[in-house]
Amino acid sequence: MDEELKQPANTREFMTMWNTVTADHLAHKLSGVLQQLSRRLPDGPTLDERQAGALSPLLIRALQVAASPDGGVHGAVQFLAEYATDTTA
Repeated sequence: MDEELKQPANTREFMTMWNTVTADHLAHKLSGVLQQLSRRLPDGPTLDERQAGALSPLLIRALQVAASPDGGVHGAVQFLAEYATDTTA
């Protein structure tokens, strides 16, 4: 982290920076949780660090959809279903 952080120019830029840092932190934390959860599945495959790390941002986004006023759990599941069938992702 040798790069110098520049000060945000305005509140919008600050919020963008804050949301990015928060999402990154939560994705990292969720990655560890996913690995632990996968070990509790009976006869199931366990997720390695790379797999859990790849799923974490997607699940964080689904949780954000669920928390949005128009989202809810249905919206989050729909987001995941659309992502799963999207061949361009």
